[in-house]
Amino acid sequence: MNIMHIVSSAASGGAEIYVKDLSKEMVARGNNVFIVFLDRAVESGRDAIFEASFLDELDKSGIEYGFLGSSSRKNPVKGALGLARLCRKFSPDVIHSHLYFGALFSLFQFRIPHVYTHHNIKLKASPYFYRLLDLRTTAYVGICIACEALLKGVTRKQVVRIDNGVDESRVIPKNTCSPGVPLKLICVSTLSLQKNHQLLLHAISKLPDLDLLLTVAGEGSQAHHLKGLVRELGIERKVNFIGNSNNIKQLLHDSDLFVMSSAWEGLPIVQIEATLTGLPVLVTDVGGCSEIVSRVGNGLVAKVELEDYTEKLKRLIVDGELRSIFHNNALKNRGYYTIDNAVNSHLKLYVNLTRQLARHA
Repeated sequence: MNIMHIVSSAASGGAEIYVKDLSKEMVARGNNVFIVFLDRAVESGRDAIFEASFLDELDKSGIEYGFLGSSSRKNPVKGALGLARLCRKFSPDVIHSHLYFGALFSLFQFRIPHVYTHHNIKLKASPYFYRLLDLRTTAYVGICIACEALLKGVTRKQVVRIDNGVDESRVIPKNTCSPGVPLKLICVSTLSLQKNHQLLLHAISKLPDLDLLLTVAGEGSQAHHLKGLVRELGIERKVNFIGNSNNIKQLLHDSDLFVMSSAWEGLPIVQIEATLTGLPVLVTDVGGCSEIVSRVGNGLVAKVELEDYTEKLKRLIVDGELRSIFHNNALKNRGYYTIDNAVNSHLKLYVNLTRQLARHA
């Protein structure tokens, strides 16, 4: 098949990495893939070095790609015309959008099945917007139980649940659970309001007697504010911001505990990476985070509230036996969230949609 994905940029976000993993495996199975990016790194303030590495990986995997330009966000006509030009070049059998703009621009592509995945539990557009998308969208993908329910509440079209997955080559499984001193915590995420790092930092400040070191990997608009908060809380010796990293799998492998404190989520790719690595995890009860923990049994789920989050963070830090149990559970039950499962489900959906279109032609 000729499969076209539309995503925001060649960046380190979970949706972008997931689309890359899906595309690589789809090509490995004999399909042709074209990724449409809206933004270049320089246009969106993203890491240009990371973008270059991302695109080099696509080149080596035989994946084609093109850019619409960030100006298309403000000019839907330009976006639609740009997408039409790329479609004439690639002739897709299916168009799969991973953001609102892609779904909107796809409205003008006829006689092609359209799939739309919303990668978060929070809608960023009015529910009425889905009435417009329903005119052309053939099916929606919910990446977890919570996201599936969200989509079913705003669309009259088919909603298929396909949980996110991770390419196992992007993780280094931990064979042992021997903690270091200090205990190494790892948080990998965009430095944004959604990721709610303030909760994590305040929780650490409430545990002054515990020997820990938090490494925060990622870039984003909240970087300056969060570094200031670390100084204000007096926890500079316990928190290290390292910016973007091209070696997340080594960071995860070298850590003892994965932590997230998000205010809202979908089904986080990095949480799956941590799970496949074998890490115990602490996450907030948002989106599909608790679904992973419930299925795998490798961590604790906290409320988006300081007292509960701090209590569970302390428990995981001081209880080595509990971390060991969670580590073993992660390695034993990790197989569900692999990229193979996700690709199998996507390709099955694409084939079914193209067959339905052919029958009604």
